[in-house]
Amino acid sequence: MNAASRVFTVARFGRPAAALPRAFSVRQQSTYKRPATGVNPAYDEALKIINAYKIKKTAEAEAVSKELKEAEAKSASAEEIGALKQRFFMLAVETEINDSEVLWNAKQGNYDLSKPVYLHLKEQAWRARPLEVLMQRLLQMFVLPDLLDPRDVGTPEAQLSITLPGSGDAPIEPGAVIDPKGAREQLDIELTTFHDEPRLHTLVMVDIDEPLVEQQTFREQFHWVVANVPYSKAQTKAGPADGDVLLPYIPPHPAQGTPTHRYAVVAFEQSENGQKRIEGVDASRDLVLRDFAAQNELRPVGISFFRANWNESVDEVYRDILKLPVPSYGQMPRARSDIGPDGRKINAYANY
Repeated sequence: MNAASRVFTVARFGRPAAALPRAFSVRQQSTYKRPATGVNPAYDEALKIINAYKIKKTAEAEAVSKELKEAEAKSASAEEIGALKQRFFMLAVETEINDSEVLWNAKQGNYDLSKPVYLHLKEQAWRARPLEVLMQRLLQMFVLPDLLDPRDVGTPEAQLSITLPGSGDAPIEPGAVIDPKGAREQLDIELTTFHDEPRLHTLVMVDIDEPLVEQQTFREQFHWVVANVPYSKAQTKAGPADGDVLLPYIPPHPAQGTPTHRYAVVAFEQSENGQKRIEGVDASRDLVLRDFAAQNELRPVGISFFRANWNESVDEVYRDILKLPVPSYGQMPRARSDIGPDGRKINAYANY
């Protein structure tokens, strides 16, 4: 995708509470304090060079913007318009890329998402390290290929972050082990994507390690499916009312005696470049994600995962939410010949 046609979008899919406000970005007030001029001659001279460069690139960007409007007015080809958009985007980035306040804010993670330079820096920051860590852990912990074919996933186009509801904590690191009690309520999903026009997405949460007792193996279990969720520069935050819930959320519930469970959340872009709605789909918790994606022409664009083990809070999920008997797996205890039917130890000495 051309850099100019990308628009940095942050979309949060939260719990069904109050309606989420729609805004282009959420940014904290800058804490940058610009150094005083007239103190260091070298600094003053550097500012003059930076400002001159900014003026030059601003003029170039304005010229390209005018050329772009003319091309759109005469219905130029998509390739020509795309090239002009890319050129304008890069010029807009170059206009601000040397500004010390911009660089300070980016380093603090404080992005003004309405400006191309912050879109560029945010994408750079993600691809520099977090994406590398994500791919490493997806492969090391066999989320790929157990869940999806790595060739279908490729390099994710969007940054998907998972946050425990109401925790106020940072997003869960890919592959981190969490307390399942913290995910009792619907997870907060943040999707950072790069596209201009509104596109529809489907979010799926899957347990990759649900026991399949009959075959002495494991299977996938769908925990949550929401389709037709739009993400664009105009709508950067989405609540449950913005999509169609095909399967309501159920919390992680790794049964006692089973190995560590992997829970993946995948964001799929829907077909026809995100313009086709998913209608009349009967989703089941026993589906296979590869088949579900193929049948509905879904393309994975973002993924992350966490892990969880059994603790006593999981039994409450079975009893109170799933309305199922609490399972327990593992080897049966070895029969002891020194214990009688009444549970008491048998005397080893017959004549005693």
